[in-house]
Amino acid sequence: MNLKSLSPKKLLPSSPKKNRYFNKAAMVSKLDISWTPLRNKFITWTYDTINLYEIKPTQEAPQNAIKISKTTSADIIACVNNLHYLKCLDIHPKSEKDLFLALGFSNGKIRLSTFGELEWDSKTFSGRELVPKYSRQCNTVEFNPVENNLLATSFDKYKPDHCIAIWDINQVPSSCEISTFQSEKASPGTDNPKPLWEFGMAEHCQTIVWFHNNCKILAAGMNLKHIKLFDIRESPRLVSTTLTKAAFGICANPKDDKYLASYFENQVFIWDTRNMEKPIQVLTQNRPVAKLAWNPIKSCRVTSLLKDSGIFYLFDIEHPIIGSEQVEPTVLERIVNPKSTGPLASFCWHPTDDNRILSVGPGDRNIIIDHQLYDRITVNCTPWFQIVWSHGKKVLKSLDHSTVPAMQDIAVKMKDRAKEEYGLAEELCKNANIVKNDEVLSNVWNWLDLCLKLVEENQIVLPAGFPYKHPGVMYILNIDPDRNPSETVTVSWNELGHANCSGTIKYYKHDDRNNALLLCSWPIERDTDSLSTIISSLERAGAYTRAAALAVFNLNVPLAIEILGRAPASFNSAMVILALSGFSDDPNSVWKRFCTTSIHSLTDPYLKAMFGFLAGDNNYHTVLYESDITVDDKVALACVYLADNKLKEYMSRLAKDLCKQGNLDGLLLTGNSPEGLKLLEKYNNNTGDIQSTTLIAVRAFHNEINSVAVLNWILNYRNLLNTWKLWFQRCDFDIMVAKYKKDKPPPQIYVSCNYCGKNISAHMRNLRTQQYSRLNVAGTSNKLTACPHCRKPLPRCTVCLMNMGEPVDDEDSDKPRSFDSWFAWCQYCRHGGHAKHITNWFAEHVECPQVGCTCRCFRLDQTACKN
Repeated sequence: MNLKSLSPKKLLPSSPKKNRYFNKAAMVSKLDISWTPLRNKFITWTYDTINLYEIKPTQEAPQNAIKISKTTSADIIACVNNLHYLKCLDIHPKSEKDLFLALGFSNGKIRLSTFGELEWDSKTFSGRELVPKYSRQCNTVEFNPVENNLLATSFDKYKPDHCIAIWDINQVPSSCEISTFQSEKASPGTDNPKPLWEFGMAEHCQTIVWFHNNCKILAAGMNLKHIKLFDIRESPRLVSTTLTKAAFGICANPKDDKYLASYFENQVFIWDTRNMEKPIQVLTQNRPVAKLAWNPIKSCRVTSLLKDSGIFYLFDIEHPIIGSEQVEPTVLERIVNPKSTGPLASFCWHPTDDNRILSVGPGDRNIIIDHQLYDRITVNCTPWFQIVWSHGKKVLKSLDHSTVPAMQDIAVKMKDRAKEEYGLAEELCKNANIVKNDEVLSNVWNWLDLCLKLVEENQIVLPAGFPYKHPGVMYILNIDPDRNPSETVTVSWNELGHANCSGTIKYYKHDDRNNALLLCSWPIERDTDSLSTIISSLERAGAYTRAAALAVFNLNVPLAIEILGRAPASFNSAMVILALSGFSDDPNSVWKRFCTTSIHSLTDPYLKAMFGFLAGDNNYHTVLYESDITVDDKVALACVYLADNKLKEYMSRLAKDLCKQGNLDGLLLTGNSPEGLKLLEKYNNNTGDIQSTTLIAVRAFHNEINSVAVLNWILNYRNLLNTWKLWFQRCDFDIMVAKYKKDKPPPQIYVSCNYCGKNISAHMRNLRTQQYSRLNVAGTSNKLTACPHCRKPLPRCTVCLMNMGEPVDDEDSDKPRSFDSWFAWCQYCRHGGHAKHITNWFAEHVECPQVGCTCRCFRLDQTACKN
């Protein structure tokens, strides 16, 4: 049947001109929209027109179809017009082949109609009218969601009549004349059914809604100031009422009857029907609310549309429970933009498709949008570095780091390092080899190793009572400019082998400065042998420009030329060699003017620092504030060429900047002081590298190891190793921590008596071994076989049937006993015995040695099964 041609001339039997309740506002072409129970079909309607649409793929839809999404269009398949003064409608929930509608009009009549003579013909519903006693505007029609034969209607106020009526459409007589939208004129007849229930005498009801689960109760907004709950099973019918202006747009939560929503002006009210004295939540909007609805699939999600707005507001209302008490709900607000080009008039959620919402623009604009929302997803990371997130209701998706090589999370690096025994090597420099791809971490471990050796070999003599074995430069430089100033040394460039130079250069000497140079791996007083060793190491690493700069900083320009001459051709060092060969300290020389103007065009930081040092005016700003120069080179240069006051000022500023950045190079300045601990904490916050943070703190910050921060890092790193099941690395880490904490860790596992529950370990310090001697059984071994507290015998071994116990030796009580006599038992069946006997038993058997027990203990041990 082609339903597009259906366009009746008239549906109401009365003329609108004689209707004294006619409201001119009803002529406003405001569009509303609703999904139907039929698949991929929806309706839009105004005061005089109902359109039925079917959603099709755009390539299959006709040219005049409305495009509602990127891939689909809506084709109009039926249209009914000339429905004068239609005020409200509802679709029967059980419509399967054709839609069965209840239409409410401004004169109070309710018409039951369909789009075509299909499934509802035999039920004789179509075309009937439900007429109240007195004519006035019908505001709401609502089919019961469970007992679909019940239809609730609400009306304007009329003193001699009720404002709420509930009808049973099954009471329509079978002899009624059937009429559809095709009918020229409806024939209501004289046998219209009467309401089953009526409420609200001489009151006004603007909206009603059935509860979805407890379908005998309905909520009504009445008199513009009340929300009332009616139960059709009770007498009296009114079961609850509350005084509020928010009596508009009442809607019940489809998933939970405990909650209602309503609105007034720009406020959304959430109600708990168990206590309607006050709302549990009030949500304030920036404009008046136009429509309110609950999501039919997602529990506790309210959607609001504001007037003259093109976006939706979603409120996820969570009702947390603490203990047995329900606390104040929390609300998560979300704004959804369906990409409308203008304001929206209405919307509706799809009854079955998850997160699908349909919206429509004003009546004079042909705008319909089918929008698919996306849920907030919870992203988590598994211990095996898989990113997991929710996808739909029942599906979890994951992404493995091995499938995405670029995804190198810090946790992946930490696990790989832990497998290589990172941080556990006795020599600190060996840890640097494990993290050699991370230059900063590698430098830290090398520096810690160097510092420890310098202190232990007395090359750096610390003051008596100095608390740190890894002192930083700031704690070594205790120069007093008044009492113990640095010695100033002035040398001429001519004495250094530069015949074309006539000027001098000044540097400073002090024992504290020498100690600082040792920490920076710089030679003391331009020591030629030490300088050659350092430069050879840099050349092997390919750092030719740094080696040349180090030679220049130590006033050996010819050596720098030799170094650059040995550099590979890829360095293009010929021009640099020529420039160095023409070095002159004459401020008016062409060389110095050329260097001053061209230095900023250099890209290599060490070449820039080298020429800046030679062409500068003794403030060394080009070197000290160059970000790409290593911290130890900058600190060493400052220790050689800055005066006492300037040196102290520069060190304080540099340490502050490095600590603020969380740069571990700053440990050169702070050492293992409290400032260094703050630097570690900042580094951990920036990188998430709890592994390096913990290991450096344990290996170097011995005075701070019992601080709250370090203990927290130790606990978290231990838990991380447990999560990765790196049991051996965790044990080695615990041993190392106990070594540096210098306290014996307390036992973590005890064997307790089955009768009194007290500890029976022979190593408890508060029990003396003499107590055990009185509990020995006959035999030559001094052995504990009974509880020292309650004197009850210990369990018997399921293999040898002898009482289990632990040998006691007064002379060597702390020495670990042989594992053969230790307690061993199955965590599942709780049977066990001596460890040696149990091991021998399961070498040949699978089941438990206890008579009558069928537990396959050996199969439960995953480690044993793998071996």
